[in-house]
Amino acid sequence: MPMADDSENEAAAAEAVAETETNQSDEVDPEVWPAAEEAEPQADADADADADADANADAEVIADGIAEEDADVESLEDALSTSDNNGNAEEAAAADKRHATKRELTQIIDRWEQQQTQNGYDPVPTLRSLAEIFEREKDVYRRKDPDPLDSRHPYRADPTCQYGLLLKLLYRKDLFTSKLLNDYLRENYFSRQTVSRSSLELNILACRLILEIMPGLETTAVFQTADDDGTINRIYSWAEDSIEPLQSYATGLLAEAMEVTDIAINYRDQNMRLVPKMIKRLHMLLAISKSAALEGPSTSQHNLSADSSASGMLSWVACASNASAPQSPQHNGSGAGLGNSSSLHGDASNMSILFENSRDAFSVARYYKRMYIPLHPPTADTSQMLIMRFLTSLGEYQEFLAMAFENNVMQLIFGYLENLDRRDTCLAYEVLKYLASLLCHKKFALEFISHGGLELLLKVPRPSLATTGVSIAIYYLAYCEDAMERICSMQRPLISELVRYALWILGRCHDSSKCHATMFFSLSFQFKVILDEFDAQDGLRKLYNVISVLKILDPNNDSDNDSEINEDVECASRQMVRHVCVALKRYMEAHFFYKYNNFLCQHYAASSSPSSTHFFSQNPTVAAKLTFDQLHDQIRTLQEHTSIRAHWQPVDQLTKLGGISMLLRIIAFSYDWVNSGRSETVRSALDVLSVCCVIPRVYGVLCERLLMLDKTTTSGFCSVLGAAAGEITSDAEVIKSALAVLCHCVCSPIIRKDSNTSLIKFGNSSRKTKANTKFAEELIERVWESVCSNNGIVVLLSLMQTKGPITDADCIRGMACRALAGLARSDRVRQIVSKLPLFAGGQLQALMRDPILQEKRAEHVIFQKYALELLERISGKTKPLNTPLDPSLSNMHKANVIAQTRIHYNKQQLYQLIFEHLESSGLSQTAQMLQREVGLPLQTPTTRSFHQSPFDYKNLPSGSSLSLSRNRLRSRMQDVNAAIMAEDPSSPAAGAGGGATSGHQGDLACVPNFGALNTSQTPIKIRRTDRSVSSVSRSIQKQMLEPGGSLPAGLPDEGQWAPKRITLNTIVTEYLTNQHSLCKNPVTTCPQFDLFEPHKCPDPKPSRMLSSNYNLTSRHTRTQAGFNTSRFDRRYVHTHFSPWRTIRSADYEDLEFTCCDLVGKYIIVGTQQGDGRVFNMNDGVEQFFSNCHNFSVDAIKANRAGDLVITSSYWRTPTSILWSIGDNEFNQKLRLPDVTYCEFSQTSQDRLLGTQSECATLFDINKGAKVATFTPTIPNLYTKNRATLCRTDELMLSDGVLWDVRSGKEIHKFDKFNQCISGVFHPNCLEIIANTEVWDLRTFHLLQTVPVLDQRNLTFSPMHVIYGAGLGSDRDHDMEQTTYDTSFNVIDAYDYSSIATIDVKRNINDLSVSANGSLIAVVEDYSGFESKQETFVKIYAVGVKKSERSEEEDEEEVPESDEDGSDTGSENSFPISRNFRGFRPLLRHLGALDNEDDGNLDGEGSDTTLSSDDEDMDEDDDGDGNFNELFEYIDNSSSGD
Repeated sequence: MPMADDSENEAAAAEAVAETETNQSDEVDPEVWPAAEEAEPQADADADADADADANADAEVIADGIAEEDADVESLEDALSTSDNNGNAEEAAAADKRHATKRELTQIIDRWEQQQTQNGYDPVPTLRSLAEIFEREKDVYRRKDPDPLDSRHPYRADPTCQYGLLLKLLYRKDLFTSKLLNDYLRENYFSRQTVSRSSLELNILACRLILEIMPGLETTAVFQTADDDGTINRIYSWAEDSIEPLQSYATGLLAEAMEVTDIAINYRDQNMRLVPKMIKRLHMLLAISKSAALEGPSTSQHNLSADSSASGMLSWVACASNASAPQSPQHNGSGAGLGNSSSLHGDASNMSILFENSRDAFSVARYYKRMYIPLHPPTADTSQMLIMRFLTSLGEYQEFLAMAFENNVMQLIFGYLENLDRRDTCLAYEVLKYLASLLCHKKFALEFISHGGLELLLKVPRPSLATTGVSIAIYYLAYCEDAMERICSMQRPLISELVRYALWILGRCHDSSKCHATMFFSLSFQFKVILDEFDAQDGLRKLYNVISVLKILDPNNDSDNDSEINEDVECASRQMVRHVCVALKRYMEAHFFYKYNNFLCQHYAASSSPSSTHFFSQNPTVAAKLTFDQLHDQIRTLQEHTSIRAHWQPVDQLTKLGGISMLLRIIAFSYDWVNSGRSETVRSALDVLSVCCVIPRVYGVLCERLLMLDKTTTSGFCSVLGAAAGEITSDAEVIKSALAVLCHCVCSPIIRKDSNTSLIKFGNSSRKTKANTKFAEELIERVWESVCSNNGIVVLLSLMQTKGPITDADCIRGMACRALAGLARSDRVRQIVSKLPLFAGGQLQALMRDPILQEKRAEHVIFQKYALELLERISGKTKPLNTPLDPSLSNMHKANVIAQTRIHYNKQQLYQLIFEHLESSGLSQTAQMLQREVGLPLQTPTTRSFHQSPFDYKNLPSGSSLSLSRNRLRSRMQDVNAAIMAEDPSSPAAGAGGGATSGHQGDLACVPNFGALNTSQTPIKIRRTDRSVSSVSRSIQKQMLEPGGSLPAGLPDEGQWAPKRITLNTIVTEYLTNQHSLCKNPVTTCPQFDLFEPHKCPDPKPSRMLSSNYNLTSRHTRTQAGFNTSRFDRRYVHTHFSPWRTIRSADYEDLEFTCCDLVGKYIIVGTQQGDGRVFNMNDGVEQFFSNCHNFSVDAIKANRAGDLVITSSYWRTPTSILWSIGDNEFNQKLRLPDVTYCEFSQTSQDRLLGTQSECATLFDINKGAKVATFTPTIPNLYTKNRATLCRTDELMLSDGVLWDVRSGKEIHKFDKFNQCISGVFHPNCLEIIANTEVWDLRTFHLLQTVPVLDQRNLTFSPMHVIYGAGLGSDRDHDMEQTTYDTSFNVIDAYDYSSIATIDVKRNINDLSVSANGSLIAVVEDYSGFESKQETFVKIYAVGVKKSERSEEEDEEEVPESDEDGSDTGSENSFPISRNFRGFRPLLRHLGALDNEDDGNLDGEGSDTTLSSDDEDMDEDDDGDGNFNELFEYIDNSSSGD
């Protein structure tokens, strides 16, 4: 039969509809979701089978005669079978329909605006038309199954939604919305219009329309206005006692109003009166619905009259009120029935209307899955839905909880949730929302569990709308720990079903449901039974899949699809990522707690203490909450007892799924996120990584490269270091979590304990042990290299010096110091760090003295501990515990030198002292026996009047014959005391008493006699007082010696020290060692110590050549003697700079100089206006100029021949242009867009090296083509990167990365220690200077740091000096204020010692050096507070002292000018001698410009003597010669240097 075929097709179509609605978001990509093809639990399969059966049943009913459903199914079949052309036609028809609806709405509003001002206007037809339009479009919107918990505007949730578009259109009609909210809700609207008509219908339509358009209105603004004019009180009266549907609609409006907290508080009394009535009304409606359901379909088949229906309804109401309503004392009075009779009739009338509408709608609603409950026509379900919403908005308030218990709300909820129909769960969804609001209260949650509420929740059919409500309910249950403890004590199948239900929600429901399920797991992971069930059902994979398919985390997402990710979707995805990261954190921490507990059980299994054995044998069921410090201390303990090849199931599964890489990607992507939960997301991801670091295999994942959204790659450690540096967020908790990850990785033990107490055993054979050790070394070295290559050293150094946030700074310092101490186990890191000022300059000792916050002394002690460990690793020496010196590298070196010194002395001198002691004690016979046995020389016993001590010497009597010895001792002790004071000026020397004087004197100038020696004052051990010991030493020693008064770790215990007695040899040795420790420069190899003379190591002799720096005669004499003094000549010459020529911008209209370059006798200047100008240095006259850029010229450089000039401008659009100079103009030869800086190659200068951010590009000048591009794998991202070539053009440095130019390969990446300057090659091609660091190109070691070069751009002079200046031309144009330097430094290019600092008293924009180094040009900028900004190009003569006249004019800053514009005065007070020139012409064709003798530097008439002011420019020296001879001498010496 054809009907059978049609029914089969319709059944298949209906089944397809059911599958589409059920699994619209359940498609699993097997490549993205690992192991996604595994079967779901059997319960899920049963649920799917039930859904299929229901769909088939629906199809059979549809086939029996529902014409409307036939049409829908046929249209669906057509949609599935049509081609693309038909699809386009349908889209066009839908678009036409949308336009027609929009046009209809616009026409209605326009008509209303025209007619509403007329007297007696009736707005009822307008409101009815609008309500029908919005109901129709809302029905279309709801059939798309939107997220029911999505509170956004429908247009934002679905931009293609017509319902949202109409809401936006209506929202713009302020006049209409104002009338709707203020006037049409009045009961006397028509009476105010002098129209005798009831306003009831108008009020009903107004309430209906407001409820329909409420998603497009601002709730707070709507009801704030309603509160002011008394509308809310009127709505309360309607909701309490009115006819339907006004009563239900008013209840719905109150539900929306109670979402505003202020309104709910202000109307508390009305709510206290209304809530019990609403609950009672629900009881009656539920009872009537159940009674109607029990009567069966026979009642519905009869057409009852209105009277019979009303009477039947009244009996149902009475029955329901007696059977279901909670009994209370007021119901027992006789007057209660009489008083309630009228209300019963009113309720019966209202409910008869509701159930009549329900019966009319039932014939259609029973045949398909209901997606929502419509507002019109109002049915019983509509009324119950609106009442539930009202109660839900008040359910969280404590004062209404008692009413819920008094009115038996628990039974009411159970009645709604029993025997749910899969096709109609809309009302159950509202009930579950009300239940969730009540589960906030601990008492109700426990009652709900004890009455079997959990079993009822798990029977809610899925998939259905009510499943979303279940997700909220189980989340609130998990929030109550007592309720979860009761749940965990239930039978295991019930718990398994709970976990299975929550996991089903994770994969099959809306985003809001997934969030609630995720939060449920994050709160319940602490319970072991939940954790075990989660693992048993493959929960980790399902939890990971929630975020694995998000577009915001997919780096392979095409740019064409970026438009699909709107702002709301992106925000929702970020919140989802946040919840999943928190859940993963709780999951890993719970597993770690149980793992650590098992470790303790095994570790203390053999403990002799029965109490500890009993304690650790317990099996906890709830994971304890650990503090940050406790957790990471336990992680370190497990690391030490875990094999290098260990496995741990949670970490292994997370790694297999790609979870570690995903977490690193989340951290990296969060740089661009601005949501409020970003800090929690990053912190949770980092905490997961910290726990995973227990397993060493995770380190390798952290070192791997990650693909970013911009198609670049970065290391996992780069993301972690960025979080530690505060680049993602300045939250201290995020910084500490990132530092914890670094500490666990870089401080990981290489040799791990593998005893019987270890968690995981791995072979006991020596071969496997060696293999494990080798693997561990390779892995940790890989970690160290990855951290260093991502600038980890500079991040940790900056964190060690941080001062904020003040409450966490001490903890951050301690963790950063620990990480750096672990990193210092690497030889490379140790070598670099040892040269940094923080350690070599003693800055670390200053940090160790006091904590930032006095309350954080415990954290500061940890910082001191790891700082000492770091110092010991860097120096390779251990600080002795008994030294009172500050633990600096120099003091530790000094202490180790003293410890390695072998103490030996003359024993005859010791015997002499013993002999004299015996004599003074009256033991003459014993003394004589000693004298005979040891062979002491015979001498007359004498008594000395002083006692020699290295700390205190008593003066001899004035008539003593030992005045020579006394003077010698006195002078020696002055040196000793000076050494003591040099070590610690605040520490006075401790004195030892002198002996009694005696009258015997003799000529003992060579051997002092200690006759009368008081043994009680014999000095044995010399120490400084406690005041000299720094607070750092005291605190550290106290910490290390505190527990039980035992010796520090690493030293023998007291039992081993006890047998060692104090002997005379140890006393003398310690006495001499303490003398040796007072030496300022102790040496290891010392001659025999003299017991009669205080010991002092010789001081290093000062260089006698230092005086030659400023003495010309001495230098000349030494040169004649064959010594090379060119270095001292160079240092002397470069201490004097005299202004010679000045070019002022004020001489030209609207001109500002920015940069310059000296070429021969010409100077090329760049301007703020984008011009390039050429000046003659001899007279300061401009030769020609040309406009080069639209914006300022930031850099200008000419080649050696002077025929090519490169200009750069990086304002707005960075551009560099190569110009050829000819015919007095600039001719463009090559344009390089996006190149911020460019320079010529060094050898043939036929190539250009351009800089583009972190990339460098090599161009061929002749071909105008790109030769090569150099892009670093791991960029340093210097803000002022300037690529540069070495002198031979074989090596290139860009962004701190060294390249081989010919092969195009990276050679080495230098560590980054500043943010701006990338570095330059030293002219010797053996070193690289990057800001303050000097690197060796042969070994890539850090040679030294030069603090004076900090943030200085370097310019090398051919006279082997370096000019360093903080150039204003390097400023950021986007900055409102720019900091300039007014001085430049002159540094020796050989040893980087500072020669001079020259203050020009103006801001320096640029600096250039002439070809032979005898002239420098400085672009100076002067901008006074009240004066106009003026710039200068000032040329200085090197080696020439300023005259007094020039100094005066410099202060006045008003140079004189002649008629030609050239400066005359002090700055041109001397012509330049022949030996001073050395300039080359700028161009051969420019030589014709100066045919006349105009003071040309190359003219023969330029050799004249100095002016009278500078005739004797060095009067203080030992006879300077003629200035010309000086420069001849300098030229000769520099050429031979």
